[in-house]
Amino acid sequence: MAAIQQLSESTYTFLSIIDHTLDDIESLCRLDNGHDRRVPCYGLGSLEIVPLEVLQMIILRLDIQSITHFRRVNRRAGLVVDQVPQYKQIIVHAPASIRGCLSIRTGFSFSCQDLYDKLRTTNCDSCGDFGGYLYLVTCRRVCFLCFTEKTDYLPLLRSDVIRKFGLRPKYLAKLPSFKSVPGRYSSRGIQCRRRITLIDHSAAREAGIVVHGDSNSMKQYVSESLTKNLEIHKSRNSTSTGAKPRLPRSADSFDGFSSNPLRFMGIIRAPVLDARMAEPQWGFHCIACKPHHYGRPLHWRRKYTKESYRDHIRECGEIIGGKHRPE
Repeated sequence: MAAIQQLSESTYTFLSIIDHTLDDIESLCRLDNGHDRRVPCYGLGSLEIVPLEVLQMIILRLDIQSITHFRRVNRRAGLVVDQVPQYKQIIVHAPASIRGCLSIRTGFSFSCQDLYDKLRTTNCDSCGDFGGYLYLVTCRRVCFLCFTEKTDYLPLLRSDVIRKFGLRPKYLAKLPSFKSVPGRYSSRGIQCRRRITLIDHSAAREAGIVVHGDSNSMKQYVSESLTKNLEIHKSRNSTSTGAKPRLPRSADSFDGFSSNPLRFMGIIRAPVLDARMAEPQWGFHCIACKPHHYGRPLHWRRKYTKESYRDHIRECGEIIGGKHRPE
């Protein structure tokens, strides 16, 4: 992000660090909105008889991928799409949301209206804090602390889904998933060179519970499967004369949380589109929490609106000499 921009004596907007979320990847698909200003030569065929207001309502309910395909039909189609007020707001203020979901192939998962509605929400879907990011796998607004700490925002490899939740490969095709984009991720800037398929953690867990009946039955099945695989490995190991078979994985990989690149591959920074404000809102940080507090309510990565900042001051105390002073 840009260097720290101080709004007042007690708040500032951006951190002087780069989180390396998906929107920091330069190779995301480009948008051509507004590039072709020539007058359309052809119309939309039978769609021309549909009133423009009705056509725009239909477009709003299309998924992002379908809208993108429709825009490419001809210049007239592109013009109609670009005139949809909600779509125009997204392109002007949050183009990374379109570029990101098309790049990781989740553009078919939610509609233009879904995306617009989510951009107009302020709070994190998980904790209620200001959510400065979008999780583009399932179009959820989220804050930094939640997407770097909660398991719901840790996407999984296919092999991990099968191992953790006892799901057969045939069930995986219906789960929300995405294709990662090579690049650097997390504040450590870890280089990830391969495109990998990752599956939404929450949806995979719910699917496992549905397949097995309940959470306990799922855990029992997973445990029994691991025991069986270990026995098979032991048997093969005892009869093998060449290279020893690899031991089946029984534990999760080290997470790393805010250093785990997998947590950043489906995340973009996203402002709040507030009709009451002339500019999109990015939220701001508390300067008294800046000295790297790592626990709520003083965590340095929390963001606020004017309203939630007042609540923060009431909870933690007025700021005197750069520090909160509880009463």
